[in-house]
Amino acid sequence: MRTSAKLVVVDPDGRVLLLDCTDPGAPQTRWQELPGGGVEQGEDAVQAAVREVLEETGVVVPPEVVGPLLWTQVARFTWRRRRHVALHEARVARLVGPPVHRPVVLTEAEQGSILGQRWWTVGEVAAHPGRFFPRSLPALLPRLLAGERIDEPDDDWDRTDADRSDAERSDAENGSTLGNQT
Repeated sequence: MRTSAKLVVVDPDGRVLLLDCTDPGAPQTRWQELPGGGVEQGEDAVQAAVREVLEETGVVVPPEVVGPLLWTQVARFTWRRRRHVALHEARVARLVGPPVHRPVVLTEAEQGSILGQRWWTVGEVAAHPGRFFPRSLPALLPRLLAGERIDEPDDDWDRTDADRSDAERSDAENGSTLGNQT
């Protein structure tokens, strides 16, 4: 299972940087996502997250502003018509000055998937009716920004909220939990 290192990048105004994404294999699907990506051989999660944020957004995040691991979740999802399973983890990175920008350098796989980026207030995220990855980001953000450690249950992102509710109801009737399913 691949590890994906994400950052909750916070600017001096308290806004959070999110990517506007789609799946070229399912272009009708769109969501907002924390920047970050796969940990490559020879790098640790902080190095990977800082590198990925720079590549995907052009925003320079000094490693010394990256905090401790605060969020983990195993996610199952389809991207470019292939099923993936990844351990996602996130840390908060608080920028101490205006963001420094470099050119965005998307990988071939990211081209056509990352449509743009935007700085969001926590209130804007909470009020936004669209999808987020992680799915629970609107509820997670205030807790992560307060420094709370959160280990979420596994999530199959391809399941709709209605599917999840039906499965959770069925699991409750059978004495199991969604987080323990594989």
